[in-house]
Amino acid sequence: MVWPRSRFKVQVLDDSTDQVTRELVDDKCLEWAERGVACECVRRTHRSGYKAGALKEGMDLLPDCDFIAIFDADFKPEPDFLMTMVPWLIDNPSIGYVQARWAFTNPEESYLTKAQQISLNYHCKCEQFVHFASGGFFNFNGTAGVWRRKTIETAGGWNSRTTVEDMDLSLRAYMAGWKAIYLREVTVLNELPASFFAYRKQQHRWTCGPVQLWRRAARDIWASGLPMASKLELIVCYFGIRKFATHWVSLGFFCTLVPLSMFTPEVSIPLWALVHLPVVVTVTTAVFTPKGWIHSILYVLFENAMGVVKLWAVVAGVLDLKQAQEWVVTTKLGASDKRPGTEHPVKMRTCRFYMGELMMSLLALSAALYGMAAVNRWSFSVFLTLQGLVFLAFALNLVDCGALLGGRLGDGRRREKRMRPLQQAKAPKRTFTM
Repeated sequence: MVWPRSRFKVQVLDDSTDQVTRELVDDKCLEWAERGVACECVRRTHRSGYKAGALKEGMDLLPDCDFIAIFDADFKPEPDFLMTMVPWLIDNPSIGYVQARWAFTNPEESYLTKAQQISLNYHCKCEQFVHFASGGFFNFNGTAGVWRRKTIETAGGWNSRTTVEDMDLSLRAYMAGWKAIYLREVTVLNELPASFFAYRKQQHRWTCGPVQLWRRAARDIWASGLPMASKLELIVCYFGIRKFATHWVSLGFFCTLVPLSMFTPEVSIPLWALVHLPVVVTVTTAVFTPKGWIHSILYVLFENAMGVVKLWAVVAGVLDLKQAQEWVVTTKLGASDKRPGTEHPVKMRTCRFYMGELMMSLLALSAALYGMAAVNRWSFSVFLTLQGLVFLAFALNLVDCGALLGGRLGDGRRREKRMRPLQQAKAPKRTFTM
């Protein structure tokens, strides 16, 4: 990282309980310390507060640092990252944090990672940028960003009341009057989870956390000094519709009501709701991924199949169930790391079975068969057959790395254009804190 060494500190916040990982972290911290970097490992004896707890403890050990850059372990910032991001904070005292855009190293690893790329590209290239450009609230993505220390402190610090500590802090900063900048042209490479189990846990946390925050922060939003339009936009549109209601649509409508309508031919579903609107939404989502239209049908089927996980996460968040506080680290397989000495063994898929997806598969396939045999509704039946097969693939874990749908889509060598040779050099995956 290009920055004066006398004003640069690196912390690796390691909550790992795996001895091999701990030894690797210690070795790399020592190696970089010997190279002249003020690098240390901060290791807790507990996991209280999870990531929020680790960040809080790490920041307490850096009383003299004005800015804090945060990276998850699989993120690969370019050497000029700090030189590009920090000046925005130095020159604009009202700016609380600066967020860079995510880019991905392994979208071709499987159909699962390709579907994730389409979804996250839409979030990073469209949603986040539009919220920023319109002057509204956009959340910190938890990594690949730089915070002003004063902002963190005045907003109340890291809080573990939800599983989305990043959104929580950025929301409190927004209500306190701090502004933020989203730099769409600055990208940081990271790896998409190829393990279906890891992806399920990640999506559960990402879906449940905002609903938890909605419950806990709605009163604070209403009592804040924000304009009335901003309050309504946050409570109703941002959380109520985007983070809550939309998760009921894919599973409740397309995967439940549509199959059931096959058994009641007298019930007519409007064509605009069944075809026109979904096509518009899919195209406008896929357009942000190069050649995303090729995988647009795959993306829709996968998103619908994830509806079981997401809807359960919404329920857990609304009712504040025990599962709402669950934090499972998203396992990354390291397949995008091509440095010498980092070869990985052949991945074997996890032997897991998911009953919810199996039940949805049986519903969709039964409705499709009935539609073809009894009521001659072939257009619906084709969709339901495809959706039922995807539900079955999810139920049998066939989308996991190493499974039937877990192979590479291409040669696996394509990368984002901004990936530089230095990123292939020997460098530990680490969390920077300045």
